[in-house]
Amino acid sequence: MGSPRDEVFTTVAVVNGEIEFLDLHLKRLKEHANRLDFEINIPDFQKFEDGLVRITFSGTWNFEHRPFPVYKPKIRAIYGEAPEFEYKVMGTKHGQWKPYRDAKLQANSEGAEVCLLVKNGLVIDADRASPILLDAQGIAWASDEKNGSVRSVTFEALIELFSQNGIPIQFGNITKKMIERCQELIVVGTGIRVATISHIHEQRIGSGTLRMFEICHDFLEVR
Repeated sequence: MGSPRDEVFTTVAVVNGEIEFLDLHLKRLKEHANRLDFEINIPDFQKFEDGLVRITFSGTWNFEHRPFPVYKPKIRAIYGEAPEFEYKVMGTKHGQWKPYRDAKLQANSEGAEVCLLVKNGLVIDADRASPILLDAQGIAWASDEKNGSVRSVTFEALIELFSQNGIPIQFGNITKKMIERCQELIVVGTGIRVATISHIHEQRIGSGTLRMFEICHDFLEVR
């Protein structure tokens, strides 16, 4: 297995021939490259067919295209252990991504679609998306990047919409107890768009509200 510092990457959605949220992807790519001790010069990206494209830099640029998956509005999840890396590496899109792929495969093997990653009792991430929780007071919670979370570009694009719709956002710690008591739990990310988590293992999640899901879905659907 190579070093996490062997590469940096981002996965973009190409919609109607245009890279969605390109500026945000480039901003994150540069930030993560800096944390991984890369010096990169962003090229003029070629035109891609619609679908998902993994853009990787490991000394040279590589582009891996795949079709859009079938997006599901409601999914099941499991809990899994978050991978451990050194502090500067945690929270970046780096060259040792196999533990995240394995987490997704584990979820699939248990009849779920996504794995929520837990570190020191906190839910810090999901295998390919950011979990967002709506608590009983109507506050949306996202894991603080200090916990090792990878901040979703899709969520970055949605933040202003939450405020516009009267949902304040708090970055901090998300615990399993908070999830048990929440009104709603969604995951957002390029590879999953937005989905409501209905169950974690066999436990039903949320009160049935779709407030955050509908805000995100309506925005992403019209793009």
